[in-house]
Amino acid sequence: MIQFTKTKKVKASTDKVWGIFAHGFNDGHKWMASVPHSYAQANGAAFDGAHSDGRVCELSPNQKGMKASEKFLAYDENNKTATVQIDFVNTPFFFPVKFNTLDFSLREIGDDQSEMTWKFRSNIKPLGLLLWPLLRIGFGKFVGDIMEELQFYAENGTPHPRKIKAMEKN
Repeated sequence: MIQFTKTKKVKASTDKVWGIFAHGFNDGHKWMASVPHSYAQANGAAFDGAHSDGRVCELSPNQKGMKASEKFLAYDENNKTATVQIDFVNTPFFFPVKFNTLDFSLREIGDDQSEMTWKFRSNIKPLGLLLWPLLRIGFGKFVGDIMEELQFYAENGTPHPRKIKAMEKN
């Protein structure tokens, strides 16, 4: 298993960041550079206050390509915390990951300032054990990029330049 925790300060209120991450859960494609398209899919439990019980993130412009099927395992509207399980669909045989889990939390640190924490865990297949050091580095960068894209979107109301560049490619 690969696991790590990252935090990032955001010059936006917890309500604004939570609105993008949780209430706009199905719309991850609007701000995540790695997701050309996302949409709602009933694949999890319905939690009080949640605007979604699951989504699919297409990870390739090819609709038959790899996808992340995501669902809430826990959701607390009042405390602005959620746990999301990320399962992968249409993966090649050698894909090293069984599934990922993300514990997301927000806390207010000042007027219109918040801090988000992402506790990430990846359950890897036996083949992934051989690649563990590379996977750890890759996932660390990938999660850091997504956090930065969320931060930028919350602070500026527009997608990160990385997302704009990805949209131009597709």
